[in-house]
Amino acid sequence: MFNAQCGNSSLSYGFSVGNTCSGGTTVLLFMSLVDSLLRNTCEVSDTQGRITPKKVPDSKYDFVVIGAGTAGSTIAGRLAEIKHWKILLLEAGDDEPVGSQVPSFFTNYINSPINWNFTTEAEPIGCQGFEGKRCSWPRGKVLGGTGVINGMMFLRGTFNDYKRWVDAGNTGWSYDEILPDFKSYEDNRDPQIIDADFHGTKGPVSIQRYPYQPPMAWDILKAGEQIGYNISTDLNGFNFNGFGVPQMNSRGGVRLSMAKAFIRPQRNNPNLHVMLNTTATKIIIDQEKRASAVELVYNNKTYSVNVGKEVIVSAGAIQTPQVLLLSGIGGKEMLESVGIKQVHDLPAVGKGVQNHVSFQLTYNLDTPKKDMLDMRSVSQYVHDQSGPMSSTGLAQTTARIHSKYSVPENPDIQLYFGGFIAKCSPGLDLDEKSNVKEQISIFPTYLHTKSRGYIGLHSKDPFAAPKIVANYLTHEQDVNGLIAGIRIVQKLVNTTILQNKYGLKLEKKPYGSCADLYRWDSDDFWTCAVKFETGHENHQGSSCKMGLRSNPEACVDQRLQLYGIDNIRVVDASVFPDLPSANPQATIIMVAERGARFIKEDYLNRIDRK
Repeated sequence: MFNAQCGNSSLSYGFSVGNTCSGGTTVLLFMSLVDSLLRNTCEVSDTQGRITPKKVPDSKYDFVVIGAGTAGSTIAGRLAEIKHWKILLLEAGDDEPVGSQVPSFFTNYINSPINWNFTTEAEPIGCQGFEGKRCSWPRGKVLGGTGVINGMMFLRGTFNDYKRWVDAGNTGWSYDEILPDFKSYEDNRDPQIIDADFHGTKGPVSIQRYPYQPPMAWDILKAGEQIGYNISTDLNGFNFNGFGVPQMNSRGGVRLSMAKAFIRPQRNNPNLHVMLNTTATKIIIDQEKRASAVELVYNNKTYSVNVGKEVIVSAGAIQTPQVLLLSGIGGKEMLESVGIKQVHDLPAVGKGVQNHVSFQLTYNLDTPKKDMLDMRSVSQYVHDQSGPMSSTGLAQTTARIHSKYSVPENPDIQLYFGGFIAKCSPGLDLDEKSNVKEQISIFPTYLHTKSRGYIGLHSKDPFAAPKIVANYLTHEQDVNGLIAGIRIVQKLVNTTILQNKYGLKLEKKPYGSCADLYRWDSDDFWTCAVKFETGHENHQGSSCKMGLRSNPEACVDQRLQLYGIDNIRVVDASVFPDLPSANPQATIIMVAERGARFIKEDYLNRIDRK
């Protein structure tokens, strides 16, 4: 509820959401008013719960965690539960902006200072319609990481996803074996819709549906049923495939980043130090092949902190390889090309990076455009965090289904949706008789991508962007999978329920010269289109894989320890042997939960007791 006492000290938490919107003076004024109201709403700004960052590090820590995104926040918070351990958590960005806590503003921060705004190198096959043939790879530069700018969809992947991990030699990582770790961190708040055996209720990570869904969300589910797919109330339960409105990592209509879940509760712990706006530039490896220190830069000053137990690299699928390479850990040819001396030979670092690939289809509706964000919806959200601002609109709807290339037990297509969202607005209702029509977007996404890329360096400058080669659509199956997804979308929008209620009509685009070269709606046309306007999903992983020592693409063992340097652990999406068939955040938290458990087992059961 509104409380002026929340406003004064929360003014330092990020830039105004008004600065994330375009549209002229009216929009800026209204959105600035919204931002002011949010800063004075305790449940949103969480002034009293915020951490106080440290300005100067101590000389030595038991553990240094590099990166305070989803994984880094999770593992640092769990390690901080051991009161005699001293932990330093490093984050290159600042604390979470107040506006980012509002679910409906989840896209507002994509092109903002809390995004690293990475791009790929010029792509050989995909991304041909973008400037320089480069696709954008958004990554969060903020306490909480990409979990502060994502859509919050909480999906774990399927049983077969983790069977593939085990088949690759990763014993102990089957779905049955990792389920306790999923459950241990979960605070599930929707007992009426879930399969209870798959969920936990006593963890720090709140999982629930948003308080609000646009009516079309439920119509999409019915349409999915009309074309032969089932409806699932729990896509993390027995019925892991089909159409559904899944749960999100949100709490009471407010975003729940892992910094909020794991770090803020430790804000008064004297042994957990958090440094913001701080870049880890190098891990120092001693002559005994152990990580002895971490070099970092804060406020243009360089520090070196000694490490008593382990360095945990949780900088994400892009920057974890970057940090390792900057430290001289990687393939000799890659390192010498930028003038870095090899310290440890591990050619797998950065190799095999994956991402899901998608394509956007935009549809016009018969219904007039209605602004979802006005003073009524703002008042509703400020009052009790409900209404349109408490959700991501149509983006909370999804379908995890199989195409003709797969079977129901191994879904290879996910559908994402966009529309009916309360974001940038002048704060006025549009005339219901307006000629402006409502639009939605549908994004068929291929989950079992075969294309692989790599993460490298452009230079030895730790502040330079890494080299990102995605190699989108270089494997023919990825193109075929996307086209299969497009065909499913076409069936969906032609169902009686969607046509009769909304009159969906595809907005046809030429996609460069595709419309001139190929017959409209032919497979050749869509092949050209997906290569021209490739959908760059933000589900990167597998750039420092977990696998057998004999696997030339493996960086870490089954306890996430770096091969050859046993006191460096990699804990984030980098270690995925293969991408799960889902948004990755739930799996990243599970990996971090297991990583923390492995560390506690190693030190509390063995080392600390000696």
